[in-house]
Amino acid sequence: MNKELQGLFLCLAALGFAYTILMLLLFLVSGIKLFKTISLVFTISVLLFTLGLSKQVKQRIKKKLKKIIPVQIQGYSAS
Repeated sequence: MNKELQGLFLCLAALGFAYTILMLLLFLVSGIKLFKTISLVFTISVLLFTLGLSKQVKQRIKKKLKKIIPVQIQGYSAS
């Protein structure tokens, strides 16, 4: 993917995360119900963030997560 496009995605994701934080603060202070808006903006921001990452960074993140969260492949007995 083009580096300029990745940078644009990361910038938009950062703006979305900042907007989400501001909406959460507004929600906590005023009690306005903003669940749908907050979840929609956060989901779009996460999508843009993952699109903005390069393949090498994604592989390093997956490797770190596999170290932190061990996969358990133990079977359970039926008895």
